[in-house]
Amino acid sequence: MSNYVLTVVDTTQIQQYIFGSNRLIENIGGSELVELATRRWVYESLPVAHNVIDVTTGLLDNQRTIGNIDAEVLYAGGGNTVILFKTFDVARTFASRLTRRVLREAPGLELIVAHRQFDWQTESLAGVVSETLGVELARKKHQRVPSLPLLGLGVTQPCSSTGLVAAGVFDNKPVSLEIKAKTEDTIQKQSRERLQAKLPRIQQGYWQIPHDFADLGRIKGEESYIAVVHADGNGIGRRVEAIAKRYSLPNQNRDYINAIRQFSQGLEHAATEALRSVVDLMADAFLADAELANHHRLKFPLRPIVFGGDDVTFVCHGRYGLSLAVRYLAAFEEATKNEPAFNGQPAYACAGVVIVHTHYPFARAYRLSEQLCRSAKQMLKDLQVDDGSAIDWHIAMSGITGSLGEIRAREYQTKQGLLHLRPLLLQQSHVTWRSWPVFKEILGAFLKENSEWYERRNKVKALREVLRQGPNAVRDFLYAYQIKALPTSDAINVSGYETSGWAGDRCVYFDAIELMDLYQDLEQLVSASVVGGVSRQWNP
Repeated sequence: MSNYVLTVVDTTQIQQYIFGSNRLIENIGGSELVELATRRWVYESLPVAHNVIDVTTGLLDNQRTIGNIDAEVLYAGGGNTVILFKTFDVARTFASRLTRRVLREAPGLELIVAHRQFDWQTESLAGVVSETLGVELARKKHQRVPSLPLLGLGVTQPCSSTGLVAAGVFDNKPVSLEIKAKTEDTIQKQSRERLQAKLPRIQQGYWQIPHDFADLGRIKGEESYIAVVHADGNGIGRRVEAIAKRYSLPNQNRDYINAIRQFSQGLEHAATEALRSVVDLMADAFLADAELANHHRLKFPLRPIVFGGDDVTFVCHGRYGLSLAVRYLAAFEEATKNEPAFNGQPAYACAGVVIVHTHYPFARAYRLSEQLCRSAKQMLKDLQVDDGSAIDWHIAMSGITGSLGEIRAREYQTKQGLLHLRPLLLQQSHVTWRSWPVFKEILGAFLKENSEWYERRNKVKALREVLRQGPNAVRDFLYAYQIKALPTSDAINVSGYETSGWAGDRCVYFDAIELMDLYQDLEQLVSASVVGGVSRQWNP
Protein backbone atom coordinates (compact mmCIF):
# COMPACT_ATOMS: atom_id res chain seq x y z
CA MET A 1 0.00 0.00 0.00
CA SER A 2 1.40 3.42 -0.96
CA ASN A 3 -1.59 5.75 -0.48
CA TYR A 4 -1.23 7.71 2.74
CA VAL A 5 -2.65 10.88 4.27
CA LEU A 6 -0.49 13.88 5.13
CA THR A 7 -1.85 15.86 8.07
CA VAL A 8 -0.62 19.24 9.28
CA VAL A 9 -1.59 20.69 12.67
CA ASP A 10 -1.30 24.44 13.15
CA THR A 11 -2.73 27.19 15.33
CA THR A 12 -4.05 30.63 14.55
CA GLN A 13 -4.27 33.89 16.51
CA ILE A 14 -1.64 32.64 18.97
CA GLN A 15 -0.08 36.07 19.52
CA GLN A 16 -3.32 37.32 21.01
CA TYR A 17 -3.82 34.06 22.87
CA ILE A 18 -0.39 34.18 24.52
CA PHE A 19 0.36 37.90 24.82
CA GLY A 20 -3.10 39.43 25.15
CA SER A 21 -2.96 39.54 28.95
CA ASN A 22 -1.15 41.99 31.22
CA ARG A 23 -0.43 39.22 33.74
CA LEU A 24 2.73 37.18 33.31
CA ILE A 25 1.19 34.03 34.76
CA GLU A 26 -1.50 34.12 32.06
CA ASN A 27 1.05 34.68 29.29
CA ILE A 28 3.04 31.72 30.57
CA GLY A 29 -0.07 29.55 30.75
CA GLY A 30 -1.13 30.52 27.22
CA SER A 31 2.29 29.64 25.85
CA GLU A 32 2.26 26.28 27.62
CA LEU A 33 -1.19 25.42 26.26
CA VAL A 34 -0.03 26.23 22.72
CA GLU A 35 3.03 24.02 23.26
CA LEU A 36 0.85 21.18 24.55
CA ALA A 37 -1.70 21.49 21.76
CA THR A 38 0.94 21.33 19.01
CA ARG A 39 3.28 18.79 20.63
CA ARG A 40 2.38 16.55 23.55
CA TRP A 41 -1.37 16.39 22.99
CA VAL A 42 -0.69 15.67 19.31
CA TYR A 43 1.49 12.70 20.27
CA GLU A 44 -1.02 11.46 22.83
CA SER A 45 -3.82 11.61 20.23
CA LEU A 46 -1.97 9.36 17.77
CA PRO A 47 -3.06 5.74 17.17
CA VAL A 48 -1.24 3.08 19.17
CA ALA A 49 1.26 2.26 16.42
CA HIS A 50 3.38 5.39 15.93
CA ASN A 51 7.03 6.51 16.00
CA VAL A 52 7.09 8.81 19.05
CA ILE A 53 9.34 7.35 21.74
CA ASP A 54 8.74 10.02 24.39
CA VAL A 55 5.62 12.21 24.28
CA THR A 56 7.21 14.68 26.70
CA THR A 57 10.29 15.45 24.61
CA GLY A 58 8.93 14.44 21.19
CA LEU A 59 11.84 12.05 20.61
CA LEU A 60 11.24 10.07 17.40
CA ASP A 61 12.27 6.55 16.39
CA ASN A 62 13.73 6.84 12.89
CA GLN A 63 13.45 3.09 12.39
CA ARG A 64 9.64 3.07 12.70
CA THR A 65 8.23 4.27 9.38
CA ILE A 66 4.80 4.61 7.83
CA GLY A 67 5.18 1.28 6.04
CA ASN A 68 4.80 -0.64 9.30
CA ILE A 69 2.93 1.73 11.65
CA ASP A 70 -0.34 3.68 11.50
CA ALA A 71 1.13 7.16 12.02
CA GLU A 72 4.60 8.62 11.50
CA VAL A 73 5.37 12.08 12.85
CA LEU A 74 7.65 13.67 10.25
CA TYR A 75 8.64 16.69 12.35
CA ALA A 76 7.35 19.31 14.74
CA GLY A 77 8.68 22.85 14.33
CA GLY A 78 7.85 26.37 13.27
CA GLY A 79 4.49 26.07 15.00
CA ASN A 80 3.48 23.11 12.80
CA THR A 81 3.34 19.39 13.38
CA VAL A 82 3.44 17.27 10.20
CA ILE A 83 2.28 13.64 10.28
CA LEU A 84 1.75 10.78 7.81
CA PHE A 85 -1.25 8.53 8.48
CA LYS A 86 -2.04 5.13 7.02
CA THR A 87 -5.62 6.01 6.04
CA PHE A 88 -8.11 8.86 6.09
CA ASP A 89 -10.11 7.15 8.84
CA VAL A 90 -7.06 7.03 11.11
CA ALA A 91 -6.28 10.69 10.34
CA ARG A 92 -9.85 11.81 11.03
CA THR A 93 -9.98 9.87 14.28
CA PHE A 94 -6.75 11.56 15.35
CA ALA A 95 -8.05 15.03 14.43
CA SER A 96 -11.32 14.43 16.29
CA ARG A 97 -9.50 13.25 19.41
CA LEU A 98 -7.06 16.19 19.36
CA THR A 99 -9.58 18.95 18.64
CA ARG A 100 -11.94 17.72 21.33
CA ARG A 101 -9.13 17.86 23.83
CA VAL A 102 -8.13 21.35 22.79
CA LEU A 103 -11.72 22.57 23.08
CA ARG A 104 -12.00 21.02 26.51
CA GLU A 105 -8.59 21.84 28.02
CA ALA A 106 -7.47 24.97 26.11
CA PRO A 107 -10.58 27.14 25.65
CA GLY A 108 -10.04 29.99 23.23
CA LEU A 109 -7.15 28.35 21.35
CA GLU A 110 -7.95 27.92 17.67
CA LEU A 111 -6.50 24.83 16.00
CA ILE A 112 -6.26 24.24 12.25
CA VAL A 113 -5.91 20.70 10.86
CA ALA A 114 -5.39 20.08 7.14
CA HIS A 115 -5.40 16.66 5.42
CA ARG A 116 -4.01 15.78 2.00
CA GLN A 117 -4.07 12.38 0.32
CA PHE A 118 -0.67 11.33 -0.90
CA ASP A 119 0.77 8.54 -3.07
CA TRP A 120 4.21 7.57 -1.84
CA GLN A 121 5.22 5.94 -5.12
CA THR A 122 4.30 8.70 -7.57
CA GLU A 123 4.23 11.98 -5.63
CA SER A 124 6.98 14.08 -4.09
CA LEU A 125 6.42 14.30 -0.35
CA ALA A 126 8.45 17.53 -0.24
CA GLY A 127 6.10 19.10 -2.76
CA VAL A 128 2.99 17.88 -0.96
CA VAL A 129 4.24 19.22 2.40
CA SER A 130 5.06 22.62 0.84
CA GLU A 131 1.67 22.82 -0.85
CA THR A 132 -0.22 21.81 2.29
CA LEU A 133 1.66 24.28 4.47
CA GLY A 134 1.61 27.12 1.95
CA VAL A 135 -1.78 26.70 0.29
CA GLU A 136 -4.13 24.37 2.14
CA LEU A 137 -3.47 25.76 5.61
CA ALA A 138 -3.74 29.34 4.34
CA ARG A 139 -7.06 28.47 2.66
CA LYS A 140 -8.41 26.91 5.84
CA LYS A 141 -7.36 29.88 7.93
CA HIS A 142 -9.02 32.26 5.47
CA GLN A 143 -12.25 30.26 5.24
CA ARG A 144 -12.59 29.44 8.92
CA VAL A 145 -15.63 30.80 10.69
CA PRO A 146 -14.42 32.88 13.65
CA SER A 147 -15.87 31.79 16.96
CA LEU A 148 -18.43 34.17 18.40
CA PRO A 149 -18.51 33.56 22.14
CA LEU A 150 -21.52 34.56 24.17
CA LEU A 151 -20.42 37.78 25.84
CA GLY A 152 -22.83 37.38 28.68
CA LEU A 153 -26.27 38.39 29.88
CA GLY A 154 -27.27 41.05 32.32
CA VAL A 155 -26.78 38.69 35.24
CA THR A 156 -23.27 37.48 34.31
CA GLN A 157 -19.95 38.82 35.49
CA PRO A 158 -17.16 39.49 32.96
CA CYS A 159 -13.65 38.05 33.18
CA SER A 160 -11.15 40.64 34.44
CA SER A 161 -8.69 39.72 31.65
CA THR A 162 -10.73 38.81 28.55
CA GLY A 163 -14.14 40.39 29.12
CA LEU A 164 -15.78 37.03 28.44
CA VAL A 165 -18.24 35.43 30.81
CA ALA A 166 -16.54 34.54 34.09
CA ALA A 167 -16.56 30.84 34.93
CA GLY A 168 -14.46 30.87 38.08
CA VAL A 169 -12.28 32.91 40.39
CA PHE A 170 -8.48 33.20 40.39
CA ASP A 171 -6.51 35.46 42.71
CA ASN A 172 -9.82 36.92 43.94
CA LYS A 173 -10.76 37.99 40.40
CA PRO A 174 -13.47 36.60 38.10
CA VAL A 175 -11.95 34.69 35.18
CA SER A 176 -13.25 33.07 32.01
CA LEU A 177 -12.72 29.43 31.04
CA GLU A 178 -9.70 30.51 28.95
CA ILE A 179 -7.97 32.25 31.85
CA LYS A 180 -8.97 29.48 34.22
CA ALA A 181 -7.21 26.97 31.95
CA LYS A 182 -4.09 29.15 31.67
CA THR A 183 -3.77 29.58 35.42
CA GLU A 184 -4.43 25.96 36.39
CA ASP A 185 -1.80 24.64 38.78
CA THR A 186 -1.09 21.66 36.51
CA ILE A 187 -0.39 23.91 33.49
CA GLN A 188 1.84 26.25 35.51
CA LYS A 189 3.70 23.24 36.93
CA GLN A 190 4.22 21.76 33.48
CA SER A 191 5.53 25.10 32.25
CA ARG A 192 8.05 25.29 35.10
CA GLU A 193 9.13 21.68 34.49
CA ARG A 194 9.66 22.31 30.78
CA LEU A 195 11.62 25.46 31.57
CA GLN A 196 13.78 23.64 34.12
CA ALA A 197 14.39 20.73 31.74
CA LYS A 198 15.56 23.00 28.91
CA LEU A 199 17.23 25.67 31.08
CA PRO A 200 18.42 23.89 34.23
CA ARG A 201 20.80 26.64 35.32
CA ILE A 202 17.99 28.61 37.00
CA GLN A 203 17.01 25.76 39.27
CA GLN A 204 20.64 24.81 39.92
CA GLY A 205 21.27 28.29 41.25
CA TYR A 206 18.29 28.03 43.62
CA TRP A 207 16.82 31.21 42.15
CA GLN A 208 13.08 31.71 42.08
CA ILE A 209 11.31 31.64 38.72
CA PRO A 210 9.18 34.82 38.52
CA HIS A 211 5.43 34.71 37.98
CA ASP A 212 4.78 38.44 37.95
CA PHE A 213 6.19 41.29 35.88
CA ALA A 214 7.00 43.18 39.06
CA ASP A 215 9.37 40.37 40.07
CA LEU A 216 11.33 40.98 36.87
CA GLY A 217 11.56 44.73 36.92
CA ARG A 218 11.50 45.85 40.53
CA ILE A 219 14.72 46.82 42.30
CA LYS A 220 14.56 48.73 45.57
CA GLY A 221 15.19 52.43 45.03
CA GLU A 222 14.74 52.29 41.25
CA GLU A 223 11.85 52.70 38.85
CA SER A 224 10.44 49.40 37.64
CA TYR A 225 11.13 48.55 33.99
CA ILE A 226 10.94 45.34 32.02
CA ALA A 227 12.27 44.51 28.58
CA VAL A 228 10.32 42.41 26.10
CA VAL A 229 12.70 40.66 23.72
CA HIS A 230 11.44 39.02 20.54
CA ALA A 231 13.94 37.23 18.28
CA ASP A 232 13.32 35.44 15.01
CA GLY A 233 15.63 33.53 12.67
CA ASN A 234 16.51 34.93 9.25
CA GLY A 235 15.82 32.96 6.11
CA ILE A 236 14.71 29.77 7.87
CA GLY A 237 11.93 29.34 5.32
CA ARG A 238 14.47 29.53 2.50
CA ARG A 239 16.49 26.73 4.09
CA VAL A 240 13.35 24.60 4.36
CA GLU A 241 12.58 25.30 0.68
CA ALA A 242 16.16 24.36 -0.24
CA ILE A 243 15.72 20.97 1.46
CA ALA A 244 12.46 20.46 -0.42
CA LYS A 245 14.16 21.24 -3.75
CA ARG A 246 17.09 18.97 -2.95
CA TYR A 247 14.74 16.01 -2.39
CA SER A 248 11.99 16.79 -4.87
CA LEU A 249 11.59 13.36 -6.50
CA PRO A 250 9.23 10.59 -5.31
CA ASN A 251 12.12 8.16 -4.86
CA GLN A 252 13.70 10.68 -2.45
CA ASN A 253 10.75 10.83 -0.05
CA ARG A 254 12.53 9.00 2.76
CA ASP A 255 15.66 11.12 2.26
CA TYR A 256 13.47 14.23 2.48
CA ILE A 257 11.96 13.03 5.78
CA ASN A 258 15.39 12.37 7.26
CA ALA A 259 16.71 15.76 6.09
CA ILE A 260 13.77 17.90 7.21
CA ARG A 261 13.58 16.04 10.52
CA GLN A 262 17.29 16.57 11.15
CA PHE A 263 16.98 20.24 10.27
CA SER A 264 13.96 20.77 12.52
CA GLN A 265 15.63 19.02 15.43
CA GLY A 266 18.92 20.85 14.82
CA LEU A 267 17.17 24.22 14.73
CA GLU A 268 15.36 23.51 17.99
CA HIS A 269 18.58 22.35 19.62
CA ALA A 270 20.48 25.43 18.45
CA ALA A 271 17.77 27.82 19.67
CA THR A 272 17.70 26.08 23.04
CA GLU A 273 21.49 26.32 23.30
CA ALA A 274 21.30 30.03 22.50
CA LEU A 275 18.70 30.58 25.20
CA ARG A 276 20.82 28.60 27.64
CA SER A 277 23.66 31.00 26.87
CA VAL A 278 21.35 33.90 27.75
CA VAL A 279 20.44 32.25 31.06
CA ASP A 280 24.13 31.58 31.71
CA LEU A 281 24.97 35.25 31.24
CA MET A 282 22.29 36.32 33.72
CA ALA A 283 23.30 33.61 36.18
CA ASP A 284 26.99 34.52 35.86
CA ALA A 285 26.11 38.15 36.54
CA PHE A 286 24.31 37.10 39.74
CA LEU A 287 27.37 35.13 40.84
CA ALA A 288 29.73 37.95 39.87
CA ASP A 289 27.80 40.55 41.83
CA ALA A 290 26.11 39.30 45.00
CA GLU A 291 24.64 42.75 45.59
CA LEU A 292 22.87 42.54 42.23
CA ALA A 293 21.32 39.21 43.18
CA ASN A 294 20.25 40.58 46.56
CA HIS A 295 18.64 43.60 44.89
CA HIS A 296 16.42 41.17 43.02
CA ARG A 297 15.74 39.21 46.24
CA LEU A 298 17.14 36.13 44.45
CA LYS A 299 14.26 36.18 41.96
CA PHE A 300 15.77 35.42 38.56
CA PRO A 301 15.00 38.55 36.47
CA LEU A 302 14.49 36.65 33.22
CA ARG A 303 11.53 34.56 32.06
CA PRO A 304 11.26 32.92 28.63
CA ILE A 305 7.65 32.84 27.41
CA VAL A 306 7.96 31.33 23.93
CA PHE A 307 10.98 29.12 23.32
CA GLY A 308 12.01 25.89 21.65
CA GLY A 309 12.28 27.16 18.06
CA ASP A 310 13.90 30.02 16.18
CA ASP A 311 10.98 32.25 17.24
CA VAL A 312 11.82 33.22 20.84
CA THR A 313 10.23 35.71 23.24
CA PHE A 314 11.43 36.40 26.75
CA VAL A 315 10.95 39.14 29.32
CA CYS A 316 13.56 40.42 31.76
CA HIS A 317 14.53 43.42 33.85
CA GLY A 318 14.60 46.50 31.64
CA ARG A 319 18.30 47.24 32.09
CA TYR A 320 19.34 43.77 30.95
CA GLY A 321 17.24 43.57 27.78
CA LEU A 322 19.85 44.66 25.25
CA SER A 323 22.72 42.71 26.83
CA LEU A 324 20.67 39.51 26.83
CA ALA A 325 19.30 40.06 23.32
CA VAL A 326 22.81 40.59 21.91
CA ARG A 327 23.98 37.44 23.70
CA TYR A 328 21.08 35.45 22.18
CA LEU A 329 21.84 36.58 18.63
CA ALA A 330 25.55 35.81 18.93
CA ALA A 331 24.91 32.44 20.60
CA PHE A 332 22.32 31.48 17.96
CA GLU A 333 24.88 32.07 15.21
CA GLU A 334 27.46 29.97 17.05
CA ALA A 335 25.03 27.16 17.89
CA THR A 336 23.75 26.79 14.32
CA LYS A 337 27.30 26.80 12.98
CA ASN A 338 28.01 23.75 15.14
CA GLU A 339 24.81 21.90 14.18
CA PRO A 340 25.40 19.14 11.55
CA ALA A 341 22.07 19.96 9.89
CA PHE A 342 23.39 23.42 8.92
CA ASN A 343 26.46 22.04 7.12
CA GLY A 344 28.79 24.60 8.66
CA GLN A 345 26.66 27.51 7.41
CA PRO A 346 25.41 29.40 10.48
CA ALA A 347 21.94 30.81 10.62
CA TYR A 348 21.35 34.39 11.69
CA ALA A 349 18.55 36.14 13.52
CA CYS A 350 17.13 39.54 14.37
CA ALA A 351 15.81 40.83 17.66
CA GLY A 352 13.47 43.58 18.76
CA VAL A 353 13.70 44.90 22.33
CA VAL A 354 11.13 47.21 23.90
CA ILE A 355 11.77 48.65 27.36
CA VAL A 356 8.65 49.67 29.27
CA HIS A 357 7.31 50.27 32.77
CA THR A 358 6.11 47.07 34.43
CA HIS A 359 2.49 48.27 34.16
CA TYR A 360 2.69 49.16 30.47
CA PRO A 361 0.08 47.20 28.42
CA PHE A 362 1.92 43.98 27.65
CA ALA A 363 0.12 43.21 24.39
CA ARG A 364 1.18 46.60 23.03
CA ALA A 365 4.77 46.06 24.20
CA TYR A 366 4.89 42.67 22.48
CA ARG A 367 3.55 44.13 19.22
CA LEU A 368 6.26 46.77 19.35
CA SER A 369 8.93 44.11 19.88
CA GLU A 370 7.65 42.29 16.77
CA GLN A 371 7.76 45.51 14.75
CA LEU A 372 11.28 46.20 16.00
CA CYS A 373 12.36 42.71 14.93
CA ARG A 374 10.89 43.32 11.47
CA SER A 375 12.68 46.69 11.36
CA ALA A 376 15.99 44.93 12.01
CA LYS A 377 15.23 42.41 9.25
CA GLN A 378 14.40 45.27 6.87
CA MET A 379 17.79 46.84 7.56
CA LEU A 380 19.51 43.63 6.47
CA LYS A 381 17.35 43.55 3.36
CA ASP A 382 18.07 47.19 2.49
CA LEU A 383 21.81 46.68 2.95
CA GLN A 384 21.66 43.33 1.12
CA VAL A 385 23.32 41.58 4.05
CA ASP A 386 22.62 37.85 4.03
CA ASP A 387 25.22 36.71 6.54
CA GLY A 388 24.47 38.83 9.55
CA SER A 389 22.16 39.56 12.46
CA ALA A 390 20.65 42.87 13.53
CA ILE A 391 18.93 44.42 16.53
CA ASP A 392 16.50 47.27 17.09
CA TRP A 393 15.00 48.67 20.29
CA HIS A 394 12.63 51.28 21.66
CA ILE A 395 12.14 52.84 25.08
CA ALA A 396 8.49 53.57 25.85
CA MET A 397 8.51 56.05 28.70
CA SER A 398 4.77 56.64 28.50
CA GLY A 399 1.67 55.06 27.02
CA ILE A 400 2.12 56.60 23.56
CA THR A 401 0.27 54.77 20.84
CA GLY A 402 0.82 54.10 17.17
CA SER A 403 3.02 51.86 15.08
CA LEU A 404 6.80 51.94 15.33
CA GLY A 405 6.99 53.96 12.13
CA GLU A 406 4.50 56.52 13.43
CA ILE A 407 6.29 56.84 16.77
CA ARG A 408 9.66 57.39 15.14
CA ALA A 409 8.31 59.86 12.62
CA ARG A 410 6.75 61.81 15.49
CA GLU A 411 9.50 61.52 18.13
CA TYR A 412 12.77 60.99 16.25
CA GLN A 413 12.46 62.95 13.02
CA THR A 414 14.01 66.45 12.76
CA LYS A 415 14.88 68.83 9.93
CA GLN A 416 18.46 67.54 10.06
CA GLY A 417 17.39 63.90 9.76
CA LEU A 418 16.88 60.94 12.10
CA LEU A 419 17.84 61.15 15.76
CA HIS A 420 18.21 57.37 16.04
CA LEU A 421 20.94 55.09 14.70
CA ARG A 422 18.78 52.03 15.20
CA PRO A 423 18.55 49.36 13.91
CA LEU A 424 22.14 48.15 14.17
CA LEU A 425 24.08 45.22 12.74
CA LEU A 426 25.24 42.81 15.42
CA GLN A 427 28.82 42.83 14.10
CA GLN A 428 30.92 45.49 12.41
CA SER A 429 30.67 45.44 8.64
CA HIS A 430 32.15 47.19 5.63
CA VAL A 431 28.64 48.05 4.37
CA THR A 432 27.83 50.44 7.25
CA TRP A 433 29.35 51.76 10.44
CA ARG A 434 25.99 51.44 12.20
CA SER A 435 26.72 48.37 14.31
CA TRP A 436 26.39 47.26 17.92
CA PRO A 437 30.16 47.33 18.67
CA VAL A 438 30.43 50.93 17.45
CA PHE A 439 27.34 51.99 19.38
CA LYS A 440 28.55 50.20 22.49
CA GLU A 441 31.88 52.05 22.23
CA ILE A 442 30.05 55.40 22.17
CA LEU A 443 27.72 54.37 24.99
CA GLY A 444 30.63 53.07 27.04
CA ALA A 445 32.39 56.43 26.83
CA PHE A 446 29.39 58.10 28.49
CA LEU A 447 29.07 55.38 31.16
CA LYS A 448 32.72 54.82 32.06
CA GLU A 449 33.34 55.72 35.68
CA ASN A 450 35.77 58.55 36.42
CA SER A 451 35.58 59.74 32.81
CA GLU A 452 34.86 63.38 31.91
CA TRP A 453 31.38 62.37 30.77
CA TYR A 454 30.56 60.35 33.86
CA GLU A 455 31.13 63.44 35.98
CA ARG A 456 28.99 65.60 33.65
CA ARG A 457 25.76 63.65 33.84
CA ASN A 458 23.48 66.66 33.78
CA LYS A 459 25.30 68.19 30.81
CA VAL A 460 25.00 64.90 28.91
CA LYS A 461 21.25 64.93 29.49
CA ALA A 462 21.09 68.54 28.31
CA LEU A 463 23.02 67.54 25.20
CA ARG A 464 20.21 65.19 24.24
CA GLU A 465 17.86 68.11 23.72
CA VAL A 466 20.52 70.15 21.92
CA LEU A 467 21.04 67.31 19.43
CA ARG A 468 17.45 67.82 18.27
CA GLN A 469 18.36 71.35 17.15
CA GLY A 470 21.06 70.28 14.74
CA PRO A 471 24.86 70.53 14.26
CA ASN A 472 25.21 74.29 14.84
CA ALA A 473 23.46 74.08 18.20
CA VAL A 474 25.75 71.19 19.19
CA ARG A 475 28.88 73.19 18.29
CA ASP A 476 27.63 76.14 20.35
CA PHE A 477 26.91 73.80 23.27
CA LEU A 478 30.41 72.30 23.20
CA TYR A 479 31.98 75.76 22.97
CA ALA A 480 29.91 77.09 25.88
CA TYR A 481 30.99 74.23 28.15
CA GLN A 482 34.57 74.14 26.82
CA ILE A 483 34.23 70.56 25.57
CA LYS A 484 36.59 69.80 22.71
CA ALA A 485 34.76 66.83 21.23
CA LEU A 486 32.18 64.14 21.83
CA PRO A 487 33.17 60.44 22.15
CA THR A 488 34.61 58.94 18.97
CA SER A 489 35.00 55.60 17.26
CA ASP A 490 37.56 54.75 14.59
CA ALA A 491 34.87 52.83 12.70
CA ILE A 492 32.78 55.95 11.98
CA ASN A 493 34.12 57.12 8.62
CA VAL A 494 32.38 60.51 8.59
CA SER A 495 34.35 63.68 9.27
CA GLY A 496 33.26 66.23 11.86
CA TYR A 497 30.66 64.11 13.64
CA GLU A 498 32.49 64.46 16.99
CA THR A 499 31.82 68.23 17.04
CA SER A 500 28.51 68.37 15.19
CA GLY A 501 26.87 65.31 16.76
CA TRP A 502 25.66 64.19 13.33
CA ALA A 503 26.98 61.91 10.60
CA GLY A 504 25.06 63.03 7.55
CA ASP A 505 21.36 62.63 8.29
CA ARG A 506 21.91 60.42 11.35
CA CYS A 507 22.49 61.63 14.89
CA VAL A 508 25.37 59.66 16.41
CA TYR A 509 24.73 60.23 20.11
CA PHE A 510 21.00 60.48 20.81
CA ASP A 511 20.42 56.72 21.22
CA ALA A 512 23.35 56.35 23.62
CA ILE A 513 22.23 59.22 25.85
CA GLU A 514 18.63 57.98 25.87
CA LEU A 515 19.77 54.51 26.93
CA MET A 516 22.29 55.52 29.63
CA ASP A 517 20.03 54.88 32.62
CA LEU A 518 18.47 51.72 31.17
CA TYR A 519 21.48 49.65 30.19
CA GLN A 520 23.61 47.24 32.18
CA ASP A 521 26.57 45.67 30.40
CA LEU A 522 26.31 42.15 31.81
CA GLU A 523 29.22 40.87 29.73
CA GLN A 524 31.49 43.52 31.22
CA LEU A 525 30.21 42.80 34.72
CA VAL A 526 31.04 39.10 34.37
CA SER A 527 34.40 39.76 32.69
CA ALA A 528 35.42 42.16 35.45
CA SER A 529 34.69 39.52 38.08
CA VAL A 530 36.92 37.02 36.28
CA VAL A 531 39.73 39.55 35.97
CA GLY A 532 39.34 40.37 39.63
CA GLY A 533 39.80 36.72 40.54
CA VAL A 534 36.18 35.98 41.46
CA SER A 535 34.99 32.59 40.26
CA ARG A 536 31.75 32.65 38.31
CA GLN A 537 31.32 28.90 38.05
CA TRP A 538 28.34 27.27 39.70
CA ASN A 539 29.28 24.47 42.07
CA PRO A 540 26.56 21.87 42.64
